[in-house]
Amino acid sequence: MFMKFEATALRVLYIAHWVIPWLILTLGMYTIVRFVRGYIDKQPFTQVEQRLFVIFRNLMKIQGATGLVYVVWSGLITHSLPVYRITHGITMFVAAMILPFASRWRNEDDATRYLNTFYVLLASFLVLLVGLALVPSVTGR
Repeated sequence: MFMKFEATALRVLYIAHWVIPWLILTLGMYTIVRFVRGYIDKQPFTQVEQRLFVIFRNLMKIQGATGLVYVVWSGLITHSLPVYRITHGITMFVAAMILPFASRWRNEDDATRYLNTFYVLLASFLVLLVGLALVPSVTGR
């Protein structure tokens, strides 16, 4: 009975860990475009932009937590930890750790906030794509 629950819970965790990235990718692309347009059009940096960035950052945190739990749990069950999972985890950790740098420009003018938050978001987004490419099922390896 416990083994069946464990297998089901691990499967749900696996599915959640592969659904959340689609939300992150979609929201990330939208937010990047919105920040570029806000900078080019010289729009004020509003609560909407701040919320988009915070939602992206929190989704990255949730993704990291589900990934960490999944790796540990599946590693305990299978007694193995493939190298690609370690490199994927480290890369995704770096992608999540880039995001808090945006808070350095919290009190700057709107153009600076748009531009610098865009660069932080873009850097995190690109590292995220590298992290996804490290997973064999994503790249077809």
